Amino acid sequence: MRKPAPLAAGVLLKKGQAVPMAGSHSRDEAAAVHPHPTPTADEARAKTRTADLEPLGFKVSPEFNHDFRRFAFENGYKLNELLFAAFDAFKKSRIRESVNS
Repeated sequence: MRKPAPLAAGVLLKKGQAVPMAGSHSRDEAAAVHPHPTPTADEARAKTRTADLEPLGFKVSPEFNHDFRRFAFENGYKLNELLFAAFDAFKKSRIRESVNS
């Protein structure tokens, strides 16, 4: 059995010495560029304890998945918070449409 090649001294880092990749943004930087607005009453209601939630499984295109996750990250939402807010806004728009017709 062969011995593994020795690692170069600069390959291993001690805890706390890691540096972000060039061009990447942290959550703090994204929040500074796109500050998360104060949650509305509906958004506050949507924040439910994880223990009270049920799984919801469906498939989406890779492009939608990427866009949805990026929007949530850049605006400081958790994925389920964004889904709750989007569904709530959709329901409100449908109610407005039915009232106006």
